[in-house]
Amino acid sequence: MSRRMWKAAVCGWMLWGAVASHAAEFSVGRVDIRFADEGWKEVPLPDAAQAYGGDRSGALAVQEKLFVRDGGASETPVLILVSANSEGLGGGRGGHMTYSVECKSDEHNYREGNEGFRASFAQCLTVTPLYDGPGVIKALAPQLEGALKTEGAEMPPFYTVWSRHAISTGSFVDVRVFTVFPISAESAAAADALPKDVPPAHVVWGRQLKDAVKSSVYSLSGRLDMPPIRLVAPPQPAAAGGG
Repeated sequence: MSRRMWKAAVCGWMLWGAVASHAAEFSVGRVDIRFADEGWKEVPLPDAAQAYGGDRSGALAVQEKLFVRDGGASETPVLILVSANSEGLGGGRGGHMTYSVECKSDEHNYREGNEGFRASFAQCLTVTPLYDGPGVIKALAPQLEGALKTEGAEMPPFYTVWSRHAISTGSFVDVRVFTVFPISAESAAAADALPKDVPPAHVVWGRQLKDAVKSSVYSLSGRLDMPPIRLVAPPQPAAAGGG
């Protein structure tokens, strides 16, 4: 599918989803999001609940939104799915949540975060190579699958950078970034041994996202400053010469 066709499909879907006006600041649950650039639109998604356990059990009230950057005719849209709690445990009446954390790299995907059983917080950054679009959406954003199919869009492959941080009060922020082209990042040398198809620049940028997500969780205001997203588009084919 051409970049133009994908862009048209996404833009049509945004209109279907009653998208808000262009802006650089939004809110999701207790989180206030500030993007580094303008041109972002939001698609509200149905509120959800997330089960928890610890010294008590129940479900967190969760809000989720999709953010889409449509930078003009020359740029492919970027999709960012953000979810966050809108209340604490028991509606803010206290409690202590624990986690069983598993965040390890495998043959294809890079991960870094904490590990352990009954931990007081959970943190994981996941960076994937370019994967088949429908498979990525089904695995990491199934709530978007039906809407994209409704538009009849043949999804291109996606790179994914995913950061999540959650603490014992039930506060959490989950950010999943889907791009068609690689993300550029300064000092894009990741010292770690990475799976062969994971772009080092995505790990560098993902660590910036991980720090921003963590800061948001521990902040009283919930402020989340998204690091700038600059894509490395492939070179355009040269125009045919005359004569």
